[in-house]
Amino acid sequence: MRSMLLLTLFLGGAVSTTVRAQETAATEPSVADRQAAGQAYDRATAAYTGRDYGRAATLFETAYRLAPAPAALVQAVRAHERAGNALRAASLALQLQGNYASDERAQTQARETLATAGANYARIDVTCSSSCTLELDGALQGHRSFFIEPGTSHTLRATFETGSVDQPVTGAAGQRNAVTLNAPPPVEGAETTSEDGSTTPAVDQGGVSPALFITGLVLTVGSGAVLAWSGVDTLDGVPAYRNTPTPAGLADGQSRELRTNVLIGVTAGLAVTTLILALVTDWDGTPSSSDDTNVSASIALTPDLFAIGVSGSFR
Repeated sequence: MRSMLLLTLFLGGAVSTTVRAQETAATEPSVADRQAAGQAYDRATAAYTGRDYGRAATLFETAYRLAPAPAALVQAVRAHERAGNALRAASLALQLQGNYASDERAQTQARETLATAGANYARIDVTCSSSCTLELDGALQGHRSFFIEPGTSHTLRATFETGSVDQPVTGAAGQRNAVTLNAPPPVEGAETTSEDGSTTPAVDQGGVSPALFITGLVLTVGSGAVLAWSGVDTLDGVPAYRNTPTPAGLADGQSRELRTNVLIGVTAGLAVTTLILALVTDWDGTPSSSDDTNVSASIALTPDLFAIGVSGSFR
């Protein structure tokens, strides 16, 4: 049953562009992530120039999640402001202010945004007793400080290694509230330390088969390779359309761009899901026999279709 649930999570991550590693993650972006971030940034710039500010904001945030850089976050703030998303712009401005203290451009944008929008919302500043992941009303938060709509109760969840804690948060416009969340105690059976310094190891709770992680890794690498090809293919179609602008050429270019946009989301989702699988994999357990686990992954690519498949059984 747990394997089936994790497989559902794995496939769900492949079509999600809203989940990305939190700011506490210190891993360096991969080459594929940096390439995809550059492509997303270019498309965001084009959308911004064309006054499609909502799409531009989404793409700038995608570029930032793939390869965090102050320029992408600054542009995301500006695009959200022009799109009328003042609450989101203000929260991202807090992230700019906190993450890029030495970047004058980032600080200037943060000050300007907070001066105009900060007084309209309630600010929440969260402190966790240990490393945690934050969710507000089910949406992941990329920073420990953010704004909420005033006069409305929201649910803040902090997830620690030992479990999750929920707390309602609210506030008036212009109010600043500090919230401290403590990690719950370890569950029964976790490792404890006695007075003489000896430790009692936790009971092995097991984990998922390494085959799931390997499958995720294969799919992520494959999707990244297809994304790189798709980006190049999309760019290759630009000169031909410029030389001979036709309705058919425009439709073809839009189709290529849509395909690349989808691949960015797929690759990002796969990368995050593979990381989650790495954390819950039973690396130290006894390897499963061929009768226990039978997993295979496949990637299909045609000019009109990109598909990723996982098949097999888990026990």
